[in-house]
Amino acid sequence: MNAILRSLAAALLAGLVASADAPEPTRVVVLDNDNVLEGHVRRVDDAYEVRRPVGGDVTLPASRVVAVVADRKAAFAVVAGRANRRDADERLRLAKWCVSQRLDAEALAESEAAARMRPGFTAAERLAESLRATTKAGPARPDPAVAPAKGETPAKDAVKDVQAIEYNSESFPLFAGKVNSILMNTCATCHAKDDMKTFHLTRAGGRAGVTKNLMSALAQVNPADPTASPILVKAVTSHGNVTESPLRARTHPAYQALETWARFARAPEGTPAPLPGEPRKLPDLGPETPASDEASGKDSKSVPAKPVKAQGDDPFDPAIFNGQARKK
Repeated sequence: MNAILRSLAAALLAGLVASADAPEPTRVVVLDNDNVLEGHVRRVDDAYEVRRPVGGDVTLPASRVVAVVADRKAAFAVVAGRANRRDADERLRLAKWCVSQRLDAEALAESEAAARMRPGFTAAERLAESLRATTKAGPARPDPAVAPAKGETPAKDAVKDVQAIEYNSESFPLFAGKVNSILMNTCATCHAKDDMKTFHLTRAGGRAGVTKNLMSALAQVNPADPTASPILVKAVTSHGNVTESPLRARTHPAYQALETWARFARAPEGTPAPLPGEPRKLPDLGPETPASDEASGKDSKSVPAKPVKAQGDDPFDPAIFNGQARKK
């Protein structure tokens, strides 16, 4: 009898030790503004403590927490349940939310639904087209909250050793849907070369390629004064071995999209896109302002922006780049 009791006690003790050593499951916290936080979650009185592997620990009042769920797919169900899915604008907002949370299938479904609900809804159609191109260009992205990420084989022209930079996830849909295509159309001819060390872009498709270009572009954004960021200054000044600036003027739609993204890309998490007409400081781009080419180490004189030629369509529309990508 004593031997049986000792065996039971040993088994119980082993079970307690095993449960103590088992790692806490990662959970996703959905906030009242639909932002999410991922980490090890614990309820403490009237607050939630979220221990995150990246970004530091956060303590949130319980009044701000809508739900604590197992993964991002479950978080989408919560966010979608709070939205008016009979409204095309809300469906587009959900699609952009899904893009920021790496839920490509859900993002495509929501953007296509928004386009069907409102014929001629250009923003929804372009996002759906971009997502379809991304899906064709690379494998579907796994949900990191469900399965660990596997190492991927770099593409032939993939960027190596790109430093990860904190950024505002609200800016990602604009980068993936528009800015990345602008960079491909205006900058990749020079900046996707293997020997380019500064602002190195990649033509690789899929989420991996977009993310690498995002990190390279973020390094060219000045968080203290976004409108003076190198990525904007170089966009309208000649540099390197070219005699004309990539974009002719700040009034060009491509420049305006690039500037909008730069103005909130490195802002605090959750900062929305700036509204049209919000005041901003523009740097002086006169002929006496030098623009140095960091990649070549040579200095070149800035060239005054030339007048914008009248044109019917935006040549930097992402649909052009996506169409070229499909032909390859």
